Amino acid sequence: MSLRKWINKWIPSLLLFAFFACPLASAQEYNSDIKSDTITYSWERFSFKLGGFLAGLNSDIQLASQQVGLGVNINVEDALGLETSTFVLRSELAYNYGKRRRSTTRFEYFGLFREASKVLDTEITIGGQNFPVGTEVNSQFNLQIFKGTYEYSFYLDERVKLNASVGLFIMPISFSTSALGYSEEAFEFIAPLPVLGVGTSFAITPKLRLNQSIEILYLEISTFKGSLSNINVMLEYNPWKHIGFGLGINTYKLNIEAYKENETFLNFKGTVKTSYTGLLLYGKYFF
Repeated sequence: MSLRKWINKWIPSLLLFAFFACPLASAQEYNSDIKSDTITYSWERFSFKLGGFLAGLNSDIQLASQQVGLGVNINVEDALGLETSTFVLRSELAYNYGKRRRSTTRFEYFGLFREASKVLDTEITIGGQNFPVGTEVNSQFNLQIFKGTYEYSFYLDERVKLNASVGLFIMPISFSTSALGYSEEAFEFIAPLPVLGVGTSFAITPKLRLNQSIEILYLEISTFKGSLSNINVMLEYNPWKHIGFGLGINTYKLNIEAYKENETFLNFKGTVKTSYTGLLLYGKYFF
């Protein structure tokens, strides 16, 4: 089994286990501890994170053509030589407010931009265009994620925070293939997808914190169907008053199926399935 397939198979299960197991153990530890007046725990009001994300990627695309309808499903990494892993920058801005800072507004952004050129060793069909063996095909696949989230902590004390969230993913997605002597096949659209989630945060020590979150979506409207899952497990260390660091794992899966073009919602006909699992290392400014 390849490393990419092993990661996609096992990491999401391990993250789910960590998400449910760690908060229970943390709560038990907290309830049995005697709080010391010399130790103070606090939740910050504002934080900004910037870091690097090393992601392993897997994407399948199926385009429709007017002549033959829905075309053949292809894996863009295997068929077109797009990178199976990439390193990108990620950023996050969060603001906690309210009397006890139970409410949080969070904004995140990062983009995955890939392009490749490959001489085909097998014949492929994309949309209405057939590319025979020996054709040099140039391809490009870009995915950006703009995410806004509102969280409310329904349980909050000095060390443990449990929250529910509602958010919106705005995802510009574009894909294109071209070759000398052949017509270009391409699509570009913006997928706005709402999500619901739950999260936990546990202060292991005043300077060490474990954060976890799960967000999910399933949406079916007319000829459109979409699903999304986003799982995060992060360990943060804040050695100084306003500066900290974090290390974590993020796994993400997106499936979109559109059986008919709809210019008012999604100007696209076909399927897009993309997923990644990656390691995130970031710096943090907070107060």
